[in-house]
Amino acid sequence: MIRPPRRDERGVSNVELVLYAPLLMVVILFAVQFCLVYLGNQEANAVARETARVYRTTHDRAAAAKAGMDYARTIGAGTLEFSDASDGVTIEDKTDGYVEVVVRGRAQQYLPDFVVPQVVERVLAPREQLVVAQP
Repeated sequence: MIRPPRRDERGVSNVELVLYAPLLMVVILFAVQFCLVYLGNQEANAVARETARVYRTTHDRAAAAKAGMDYARTIGAGTLEFSDASDGVTIEDKTDGYVEVVVRGRAQQYLPDFVVPQVVERVLAPREQLVVAQP
């Protein structure tokens, strides 16, 4: 013989939805913010590679930095933000024939009052030089 349930379980799914929906929304918002940080990191890497490419071939620091900043404005359209004086493109010549390009910025902030980590990408590339062989 089957007994009827002791309590009426109508409305239980509504209570579960009220309890779990805010938690699910917070997890989704953090996932979106993480993706924006990842995207900002990828853009910083692309900007560093473009800046290194221009500097390796022209050996002009100002033109390379300008090309990198222009590339950052066009490729991401706000994905990577340069907010203070320490942010931007830094080019440094190394003694062993290499050039190091460092791009610092901030990823887009989706969540209010959420501390977005600084995005830093470094690219180390050899400087190109024309070497004429002696006969």
